[in-house]
Amino acid sequence: MEIKQFNLISSLQKKELYNFIKCTDLTYNKTYIEMTKIYESDTFNEGNSVFVLFHKGKIRGSAALITKEISINGEAFITDICVEEENVGNENSYLKSKLKIPNTEMFLQLLIETVVKYCNKFSCKSIKAGIRESEIYLIPFINKLEFNHIYDAVIMRYKEDENMHLKVNKEIELRPLCILNSHEYMNIYNEAFESSPNGGTIDEVEVKDYIVQYANNEDMIGICYFEKKPCGIYELSMDGNTGWVDTLGITPKVQNSGLGSSLIIKCIEKLYEKKLNEIKLLVITSNNIAVKLYKNKGFEKESVFSYWFEKLI
Repeated sequence: MEIKQFNLISSLQKKELYNFIKCTDLTYNKTYIEMTKIYESDTFNEGNSVFVLFHKGKIRGSAALITKEISINGEAFITDICVEEENVGNENSYLKSKLKIPNTEMFLQLLIETVVKYCNKFSCKSIKAGIRESEIYLIPFINKLEFNHIYDAVIMRYKEDENMHLKVNKEIELRPLCILNSHEYMNIYNEAFESSPNGGTIDEVEVKDYIVQYANNEDMIGICYFEKKPCGIYELSMDGNTGWVDTLGITPKVQNSGLGSSLIIKCIEKLYEKKLNEIKLLVITSNNIAVKLYKNKGFEKESVFSYWFEKLI
């Protein structure tokens, strides 16, 4: 068996990895080009922190690791874990041992050992790993590797009720992200998510990438103003006929003032302007304030997107 970093594998192997991920993670919805761009970005250290496990010339597993938060709060995040599910059952354990067929647990263990070794270079304190719903067979194995369940990422769906009248605060203004306010957007984002349970920081390069990404939908990302003063940020997206509230943050100095409620209402209004059929968002269950806010505004839990575990190192 051999583990290679993404930036060291061939173009053909990258395509094989994409197909492997699509077959293993049924919720994966990125294109090959999108996957390649993401894995080769600063987020994953230009591909150095994406690990691909090969056995007998075939891909058997992969793990994508974010390390940039280590210098800020000592945390690393495994956002994508894909490991081939074992086909040979327990009843054939003797045959398996004779044939020396490595199992799912072994694949996962090797990947995690590689991740831990890589994280130790940066004096990491803990590693958080997300397991998606389609890969829950990995949970017993990741528990054996001393990862403890800490929270879930759940999808909530807006249940539009004709009896519920959302009052839009007219003092709230949404201004699209642009070069002129990009630094302000970055600062608000980092302040808003500094202490969130699964938060992350962004830099100037990532903000510029957002501007390019939303070039044809400038109004879907930007800064929230209240009484002409910046107070938060938002990021929205569309997937077919479904609108998503991807990011919503309020600056700490004005949190608990009702502006979060006003901003989510404004985002709902903005998405319905696009003639979408439904609105959804993703939230961490340990973020009690956000969960309560969304429930009060008409969102209800639809499903679990991923289960999160933490290992102290």
